[in-house]
Amino acid sequence: MLARLLRADEPSVHARAPWEDVADDALPTPLLREGLGHAHLGVTTTRPQAQAWFDQGLRLLHLGWGGEARRAFAQATREDSSLAMAWWGLALTRGSGARFATARAEAMSRALALSEGTTDREQRYIVAGSLLAEKGPANGRNAFVRDMECLIDRYPEDGDARLLLAGFLLDGYEPDGRPGQGQPYAQALLRELLRSHPDHAGVHHAWVQAMLNSGRPEAARDSAHRLVALAPRAGPALLSAGRLLQRVGLVAEARRVLEATVAADDAYLAEEGLHTADAPSAEAAMRLLSQGCAEAGQYGESQAWARRLRQRVEGAGGDDQALLFAAATMVSAHLRFGFWRAAADVPMELSDTASPAERALRDGMRQYTRGLSLLEAARLGEVERVCNSLDAQHALLAEARRSEDLALCPRDVARVVEVAAHELRGALEVRRGEVGRAEATLTRAWRLERRLRAAGPAAFSRPAREALVRLRLRTEREDKAVGLAKTLVAERPGCGHLRLLSAESQVALGAWSSAVEDFAAFLDCWRDADPHQPELRRARAFIAGRGRLLRLVRPPELLALRETGAPALAAHGTVSC
Repeated sequence: MLARLLRADEPSVHARAPWEDVADDALPTPLLREGLGHAHLGVTTTRPQAQAWFDQGLRLLHLGWGGEARRAFAQATREDSSLAMAWWGLALTRGSGARFATARAEAMSRALALSEGTTDREQRYIVAGSLLAEKGPANGRNAFVRDMECLIDRYPEDGDARLLLAGFLLDGYEPDGRPGQGQPYAQALLRELLRSHPDHAGVHHAWVQAMLNSGRPEAARDSAHRLVALAPRAGPALLSAGRLLQRVGLVAEARRVLEATVAADDAYLAEEGLHTADAPSAEAAMRLLSQGCAEAGQYGESQAWARRLRQRVEGAGGDDQALLFAAATMVSAHLRFGFWRAAADVPMELSDTASPAERALRDGMRQYTRGLSLLEAARLGEVERVCNSLDAQHALLAEARRSEDLALCPRDVARVVEVAAHELRGALEVRRGEVGRAEATLTRAWRLERRLRAAGPAAFSRPAREALVRLRLRTEREDKAVGLAKTLVAERPGCGHLRLLSAESQVALGAWSSAVEDFAAFLDCWRDADPHQPELRRARAFIAGRGRLLRLVRPPELLALRETGAPALAAHGTVSC
């Protein structure tokens, strides 16, 4: 999709594609593949194989697999060196970065030179693409959109033109939920395409991408299902479908799709004779599988997927960034179940060639998890020193220069370290009984979380809003706690931890019937959870109404409020069933 390939700001987390630094004419011959959808755009060529390779490149472009799309377009130029649209495709799949500016300009120049003998429609595609190649996605945006609109007006039956324009305009959502520039326009184009081209895999992929981070991801649920059926061998497309299904709470379906993503990538590697590190989507799918198992109460299975990911990366001789992200997956699984010491003990050894940003991310995780362990041991002075160290690390990283190559960007690392520092400091302030200050600090952490770039590393700290809910439960603001808990459940309806948090908020509020409903929903989310989980026993005891006591879940830092004499704890320490 053009939104990814032609982004003005370079991401700092790169899945390094095979042959990325290989010239177009030196790319190895790919395979013609099934299972990538059926997109077709007639181009000016007398050679059927050239048309077939162009169509495969177009399908892969629509499905967000830029590296393989480039190979297909390159093969089309070998079949017919005068195929202008194949050179157009090569230019687009080179992306917007300065690293490949020369190669991108050369490919587009060839396309323009060869376009004189093509159809009017092809010429319009090429001229519009040349505006991006020459001016970049920022400066050439308006001209590109205008020319694509003219193409669509002239050829209204051309679904690929509308899809390419929509893919370019998709720009996500602001931290406050407002759509990015062009997002509503793109969604309008895609809604019409869903009606006119219901069997186009690229349309469903774009719609999934458009809705994934919106406030209504369920609108793309059917497209996720269709995408799995239409493009079963496209790992990046399957990853998008699995991510959306997990977001809307279809945990079992999401797991099957994400496992299919790993299988599709492994089949691709075997067919191409590639290394494990060259899989486009498998590592991200395994991270999501670990997260999904944790949300379903399957601690053992979550750890198993994290270990498989680490073994996969280590077996591939993975770079430091891949090893670090695998370790972060293991850390997150431990933190989700409150095992701070286990999280602190996760090995995170890096090579001597690791970048400063990678070392900073490693050190940030180590300090943060160590701080949680110290907090559990009530060594508050040492926790304060850890918080100060994280603050100092953030200040240094925030002043560093942006990364201009494939290295992890120090400023993106600074953002996640800042979130972790605020969350840990908020927990420390709760432990000290400084409730008002803790509320402000955790609110700050939440706002910082919302501003993290999707292109950067994921936050490794605990979600700040969950800590806010627990804090409000113990400071006689149960209504605000319930409201925030409901918001969290709406965002991740398949997460049992959030369902449990909502149920306990209802208990604190005295809404018994609502609490029973939430506990029942929690048990449904955790129907395949590890049987020894204590949360299961509490939920069943409450629903059964056996007169037992229900203890609210308290991280160690909140338990300490009892020692400070906070009256709210006395009121909400236990609840009769």
